[in-house]
Amino acid sequence: MRILISRFCVGLAFLCMVPATGFTAEKSYLCAINEVYECVAVTGCSRISVEDANLTGIMLIDIEKKQLRTAPLGGEPRADDIENVALTDKAILLHGTGIKQTDRTWSAVISLETGNLTAGVSTLDSSISLLGKCTAQP
Repeated sequence: MRILISRFCVGLAFLCMVPATGFTAEKSYLCAINEVYECVAVTGCSRISVEDANLTGIMLIDIEKKQLRTAPLGGEPRADDIENVALTDKAILLHGTGIKQTDRTWSAVISLETGNLTAGVSTLDSSISLLGKCTAQP
């Protein structure tokens, strides 16, 4: 009986030492933006292109380094800090401000079950809604 209790305690101690994020979230995600909507007061929301939103359609989200990296075609690669990362059983929640001089902030949610990405960018006069898909990177 003592051996059984000892094995149980060792197993329980091992489970307590393993971080919860190791089972649900990967270190990085490659994400593609499929749809972009711009919303402004009075006129409402309309679908726009990624280029019109001044965004890059493909990005790498590095959870471990807390960075969002983009490399627009013909442009300079850029990395923005992710200020907050939260993990739930079903999603990764992200928040950042990017370039502070632009007076904008962003947030995103990545589904751990489907890879669906929903994100929003808020500026002084409008908000942009983004829909896409993410794939975990090895």
